[in-house]
Order: sequence, then C-alpha cells, then structure tokens
Amino acid sequence: MIALVVILLVFLVGMVAFAIDTGYVAATRTRLQGDGDAGALAGACKLTTWPGQEVPESAAKAEVRKFVQLNEDLTVRDEDLRLVRYNPFKPAGERLTTTYSIASPPNGCELTLRRDRLANGPIDLSFGPVLGHSAADVRIKSMAYILPAKGIKAGAPLLPYTMQIDYYFACVGQQRTGVDGKPIEVADNYTVRSDGSVTSGPDGVFECVLFSSTQNKPGNFGSLDIGSSSNGTPELQRQILRGPTTGDFHDPDFFAKIAADEALYTPVTLTGDTGLSTSTKHAFEVTFGQPRIIPLYDTVVGTGDGAAYHIVGYAAITVLVEDFNGNPKKLWIQPSKVMTNRATAGDIDGPVSYGVFMPPRLVIP
Repeated sequence: MIALVVILLVFLVGMVAFAIDTGYVAATRTRLQGDGDAGALAGACKLTTWPGQEVPESAAKAEVRKFVQLNEDLTVRDEDLRLVRYNPFKPAGERLTTTYSIASPPNGCELTLRRDRLANGPIDLSFGPVLGHSAADVRIKSMAYILPAKGIKAGAPLLPYTMQIDYYFACVGQQRTGVDGKPIEVADNYTVRSDGSVTSGPDGVFECVLFSSTQNKPGNFGSLDIGSSSNGTPELQRQILRGPTTGDFHDPDFFAKIAADEALYTPVTLTGDTGLSTSTKHAFEVTFGQPRIIPLYDTVVGTGDGAAYHIVGYAAITVLVEDFNGNPKKLWIQPSKVMTNRATAGDIDGPVSYGVFMPPRLVIP
C-alpha cells in the first residue's frame, strides 16, 4: 500500500509541476498578446492620412514600440513589425498586402512579439528541467487596421455647413481652379498645437478661406438643413458645437435621407442657405483648433433659401480663425483628421471621406 502511494505521489507531483509550467506559459502568452494588441492598435491610429500626405511609417512603428514598452520592457525586432494594407471587404485570401504607396497608403500594423532566442529570451520553467526542458519559447502575432468612414451617424462632430470639394483638395496640395477660372489660393499662416490652440506661423498644412467673395459663388460655404428645413440659429449653434442629434436625423423633413442603418450616405442632395450668420460667431470660436467633419459638395443649384447642394463626400477640417467683421465674412480652415465611432466603415480602395476614420480594429492574422 505504501509503495502504491509513493508511486501515485510521483505522478501527482509530476502533474502539478506540469500544470504550473503550462499555466506560466499560458499566462505569458496572454500578457504578450495584450502587449501586442495594444501596440498594433496604437500603430494603426498613426496611419491616418489625408490625400497625398506622406505615409507616416516611422511614426506608426515608433508608436507600436512605445505602447508595447509601456506594458513591458520588450524588444520589437524590425523584422517582426510591418505595415500592411488590409481590406476586410475583399474575399478571404485577398485582403492583406504589404504593397502600398502615398496614393494607396497602409492602414494596418502586423506585429510579432516574442520571448525566444531571437528577442527577449525564452521564459524559464520551474519544473521543466526534470523533463529536460529548462525554458520555453512564446510567440504571439497581433494585427490591427483602420478604415475610412463612409456614412455619418447622429452624434458625429458634423458641421451643418458645406465646402466645395475643389477647395478642400487645394488645401491638401492639389492644383484646383475656382468657378472664376482662377487657381484657388491657399497659404500656410497658422499652426494647430497639440493642445488645440491656434497660433500664427506655418505648420506645413495649407489653409484656405471659406466664404470669400473671390471664391465660388453663390457661396462655397453655406449652412445646411440637417434636420428641419426651417432650422435657425439655435440649431446651427448646437450642431456646430456637438453635431446633429438623433432627433435631427429623424426629423420628418430629413428622415427620408437616412439609410436603414441610421447613417447619412453620399451622394445626397441637401438644402440650405449660402450665407454665414454673425450669430454663429461664438460657436465657431469655441471650436477653434478642434477637428470637425464637413460635407463636401461639387455642384449647387439655386440661391438663398432655395440652395440645394449635391454632397459627394466628407472631410475632416479644423477651423482656425474667423473674421466676421468684413463683408463677406470669412473662416480659415485646414485639413485635419477625425476618428469617430459615429460612422460606418468605408472601403479603402474607394473612400468617400477624407481624413475621417473609424476607430481601429483587431483582426486574427
């Protein structure tokens, strides 16, 4: 009987030892997966660009390493970190590519995080040496991607104003011509600091003037009826500050334009006015330096209360300064970036928004 107990005890101790080492390996893998997922998500956030902007490869990779090391002091090899283009709308097997360019920038980060002889060293086992294994390799892979927004939902920071699309593209460095036949003028006179303050001086991003007499007539910057067709100053002020509400989208004058998933898609025709009211001055001043989404139109029919804008996309902008004392009143804006979950995802190969993105998502590599 004693002999049997001794024999069983050996097996029992062996099973306990095996369970301890196995649990330690599993815990290490789980911890590494969390580190890797955090790094990949952070890197994907850095891959937001507007048309023609240089691909921020170095910034994205540095962000991955930063977030990995915020959790643990781990080395990320260059070979274990790559930028990719990931399109979830394509068939399986065709969604991932490592080929990208300024015209087709990367939108994802793929990361291998390891504890082995190549980096960070394998983990030491407590009881493994009894069986001839003193250490174990642990490796995980994480991948995250980010997509441009397509449809805009209630609660998004959507301005109730619109911008002629050629003026936006002039701001991102493309040569565009206004309706007067002259090149659209842009400048770089203002800087948006990391704290959101706006100061004089160039920051490498062009600005243009909205609602200027030298630009598109009957106005390249008009208020939109997002909600009631009889909206007034209170509605405009509220939407400038906080974007449209579910009530605005469900207004009888507007509800027919909203899709079944509660989003406003383009192309769509929206009515509005071509003027810029002095009563909105304070609301715009509150938003200086804060990214917002603005609808882009290509053509407008009618004037005044009868204006109808053909909206063809959305863009992220930042309002910089204003001059409401002159005639016409003016607002200076520059391209920006907005990340919001109050939107629907668009295809990276055919985006209808510029600088507007959904939050990043993880995907099983």
